[in-house]
Amino acid sequence: MLDYSAARLSKFSATWVGNKNRYEGVVIPKQTLISLHDAAEEIIIGSMLKPFEKTEEYFYFHHEEDVSHHVVYQACNTVFQDPDTLTDVASELAQLLYGFCESPKILGGEFFVGYFEDLSINGESCQALAMWKVHTREPYLKTERTPESFSLNILEGIPTGKLQLAALVYNMDEAEGYRICAIDSVTKKDERSFWKDEFLRLRPIEDNYFNTRHYINLASEFITQKAPVKFGFDRTETIDLLNRSGDYFKDNDAFEVEDFANNIFPEEERKEAFQEFRDSYAKAYAIPLEDKFDINDQAVRKEFKVFKSVLKLDKNFHIYVHGRRDLIERGFDEQKGKKFYKVYYENED
Repeated sequence: MLDYSAARLSKFSATWVGNKNRYEGVVIPKQTLISLHDAAEEIIIGSMLKPFEKTEEYFYFHHEEDVSHHVVYQACNTVFQDPDTLTDVASELAQLLYGFCESPKILGGEFFVGYFEDLSINGESCQALAMWKVHTREPYLKTERTPESFSLNILEGIPTGKLQLAALVYNMDEAEGYRICAIDSVTKKDERSFWKDEFLRLRPIEDNYFNTRHYINLASEFITQKAPVKFGFDRTETIDLLNRSGDYFKDNDAFEVEDFANNIFPEEERKEAFQEFRDSYAKAYAIPLEDKFDINDQAVRKEFKVFKSVLKLDKNFHIYVHGRRDLIERGFDEQKGKKFYKVYYENED
């Protein structure tokens, strides 16, 4: 967990990076460093660091040969060695980022680089280099008053709430590629991120968060896509398996793949099919998956939406199912020519 209660923003640089496909260019002023008064520094520290306060998802810089060849890694290493180099490094990073801003949906905006001191992560003191790009501006109302009347003006400013594109590089685990937190709320989940995948070129740290996240997703994928085809599951059986899988991650502190398979897929054929799918999943994504690990609660909360327990019937009804598949019957009414579900219950709220 990040503690920034004593944090200081000792250096803060600003440039502007446009869309390369629209030939918008990069704006680098003669003086990229900005002097901040106390109130501005406090706002920036809060808006930049708070989104990372409780995150447990970490990355490393990645390079196919050696991380020392990674350009952004080299830039961070330079600043950590000598913070006075931030001006030149920020300009180089802006030029590098511009090369990846080619998609039509990428908007031009300010690119900020800040050097933070006196941070603490899990009780260990460190420094960090922060990078974030502004994609949108928000309108603000400003009132001006005179003895005769008030007037309203509309101003545009940078939102200080939710970050869209940001990274916080801690001066930790240098040999592995520095420990990093990253945010990209612009790119859709299934798309390649110009920020994370191309500019920063990150790889997830293979820890408990990593394993929890991937097992949740592979279990959901197996239950909703593979198992219905292979074993002829109807929607109620699928939802029952999703509920039981979700309960396993919520109710247990540790994960064991054999124990999970025995609990969720007691039938030998289904168990073997799950193990085979698990191996093919790891191979397809080129990731190592541990057989045993401690379940990460934050990953469970973030990924739990994949365990959707909703029966969607045409556009008329949604039935939320939280358990007891034996209380739901599925059938077909020949007179009406329509399928139906029969639900048994005791109390109506």
